[in-house]
Amino acid sequence: MSLDKAELCDSLLNWLQTFQVPSCTSKKDLTTGVAIAHVLHRIDPSWFNETWLGRIKEDSDSNWRLKVNNLKKILQSMLEYYHDVLGHQVSEQHLPDVALIGEHGDITELGRLVQLVLGCAVSCEKKQEQI
Repeated sequence: MSLDKAELCDSLLNWLQTFQVPSCTSKKDLTTGVAIAHVLHRIDPSWFNETWLGRIKEDSDSNWRLKVNNLKKILQSMLEYYHDVLGHQVSEQHLPDVALIGEHGDITELGRLVQLVLGCAVSCEKKQEQI
């Protein structure tokens, strides 16, 4: 059974909402990166710590450049987390284009980004709590 991209993104949004973080009511909210950053902070607060969280600009709703900047920081930190903590490499084909997410709200690329967050959750030390 294959889900289309919008359904996949809806399912991932529902999962993210279980973390009860700010700015997580719609797929459009996710394009700022704020909710995703807060979820990562919940998944592993020692890696995605308060200092890291403070570098994510909360007021990026109306500025696509700030959104893209947030998303780049998130993606880079997740890739480092996969490598340094989980011992995994993320293949180039699975990397989302964060510019398309931030500038155009691209659902396919957003789905790819949130799937990486899901990967962090299912592979982290506290995976029983996250899933």
